[in-house]
Amino acid sequence: MGIFGRIMGKGEPSKPAGSSRSGSNSKSPVNSTQFAPSQAANSRDPATSVHAVRKEVLKLVMRETLNRNGIPENWLSADLLRTNSARREQGIHVRLLLRHWDPRLMQHGVALEQEFYKRLLALDPTAPNWLMGFSWQFAMEDLSACPPLPHPGSWTAPTQAQAGDDRPTTRAGDIIEGPVMIPQTQDEVRADLERLLALRDEDMKQHGDGFAPTRPVQL
Repeated sequence: MGIFGRIMGKGEPSKPAGSSRSGSNSKSPVNSTQFAPSQAANSRDPATSVHAVRKEVLKLVMRETLNRNGIPENWLSADLLRTNSARREQGIHVRLLLRHWDPRLMQHGVALEQEFYKRLLALDPTAPNWLMGFSWQFAMEDLSACPPLPHPGSWTAPTQAQAGDDRPTTRAGDIIEGPVMIPQTQDEVRADLERLLALRDEDMKQHGDGFAPTRPVQL
């Protein structure tokens, strides 16, 4: 038996005719649930009773979703709106009311809806037949905490993470393309020249070319 059957009393054994509450002398009512006069009148309509039970189930799911995820209950609430359709039975549309600004609520809004829907299906597997959808509404009294609109070009500009991925990276063993110019001082240039000339003179002595040793020119 589903949750609606247990709440509305479907599937219970029929009561004897003498146990009806129509008798004025009856001291033990069959149903212990007490209704206000307006509720008692509306409870005669099965559709109204089913709608009321579904709203209570949605409220329960809302509380469970917020509590299990650590979200304060005063940050988010819901309006449960009855919908009518010629092709479907009466259903309920859940309008989530954002009463406290926190960017994480919008960032994880899709996951929050999925969590809500998952818990609802666990209580009532027939929910897809009457749940008509979700919508969001900003209902904060103080809007000063909400950030303003950014620059128009920021919507399509690459984020910092994307810009970092586009930069060339150098790994161990990579070849650096193009000449590399290493600046040297005048003393370093003179020392390199003298070292090269000394190597040349040594080579000429070994081969006996008969030329006089080369002397570096003073810069």
